[in-house]
Amino acid sequence: MQILRGFHHPEIAGACAVTIGNFDGVHRGHQAMLALLNSEARHRGVPSCVLTFEPHPRDHFAALHGKPELAPARIATLRDKLTELAGCGVDQCVIAGFDTRFSSLSPESFIDDVLVRGLGAGTCWWATTSASGPGGRATTPCSIRPAAASASTSRA
Repeated sequence: MQILRGFHHPEIAGACAVTIGNFDGVHRGHQAMLALLNSEARHRGVPSCVLTFEPHPRDHFAALHGKPELAPARIATLRDKLTELAGCGVDQCVIAGFDTRFSSLSPESFIDDVLVRGLGAGTCWWATTSASGPGGRATTPCSIRPAAASASTSRA
């Protein structure tokens, strides 16, 4: 598995099928989603890609609000996470730094600038529990439509 830091990396594949998440402890639900991702990537003839974050978005918001008790306990180290993702057959993993600038992206900017332009995503899978939008508020993934005609989004 190719591991890249940041989504403007020159070695990122020109097109991919991507899933987004923290993947802290790659449990059965993650494994099932990754199997769907890998199947979709093979079907489309593109690599599978995981976009994950470091630090964890909730770590960022806990520090931002001065409430360290809100930071989640980690199940696995970053190294363990990457090993598990590789074991699930993921082709590339992009680790995005999660900071105030990144967290303030609008859903449209995230899709257009990060997923479509940054990662070349043609399809995207993510869990409905994602709450990393502006201000750490949950967004509704199924209501977001990418500006690029070639992209489609799915939720699991």
